[in-house]
Amino acid sequence: MIYLTRGRLILESERTIEDCAREGEVVPRRVCAQLLAQPPRYSRWHNGLESRMGAVADARIRARQVPALRAFALEQTHRSALVRYLRDWHVVGHAREQTLRDFHSVIDPRDAALAEHRDYLLATTNHVCATGLLELAGDAGGVDLLSEYERAYGQFFRLFCEHSRAQNRREPYLLESLLPEVRAIAARVRRQILDGDVTRRVSVGGALRGSAGALAIQAINVRPRAGGTSRTLF
Repeated sequence: MIYLTRGRLILESERTIEDCAREGEVVPRRVCAQLLAQPPRYSRWHNGLESRMGAVADARIRARQVPALRAFALEQTHRSALVRYLRDWHVVGHAREQTLRDFHSVIDPRDAALAEHRDYLLATTNHVCATGLLELAGDAGGVDLLSEYERAYGQFFRLFCEHSRAQNRREPYLLESLLPEVRAIAARVRRQILDGDVTRRVSVGGALRGSAGALAIQAINVRPRAGGTSRTLF
């Protein structure tokens, strides 16, 4: 394959969404099905996709298109991070409102939640498309790295949000010392993605062993108690 044309990029994206809505993993399948069932939302998504895929197609060389698709997928990880954090860690009540305010300033938390949900749906759909196109282009290593980055960035994002809430309460955050190390791990995976390097892998868990030891692994994977900015935090 020399390169993917704009028409092929859009056609394959449409097919990927339809396939995912039928037989994808649970969360992406639900999101893609919602998109297909709501014509106005689908139209908004499609307009944004056409613009972005036009830029990818203009590269006209596969070696340039693959990094562009990787960067596109990376953006979607950042755009969906807040909703994934609130959902996966069951952040509710005052903690949820405080975190929404951290990213949306004076906007009412209810309006912020709606805005984040809309952005999350588009970002999740775009991520499905981007990874599908990378697989079509033969970049399985890039897809693996993107999955690794989503885990690493999710771990850092969780610590960042908890630390921010502790600061707002003027309380110490016991895991503060882990923030630089967890951030560095995510940053290394991100550099691998953007540099096109799939030969040297960064293990999210393994990279934490050593200086922080088992304490870091345990601290990162403990569920927070219930209730207990730019999306790109690098």
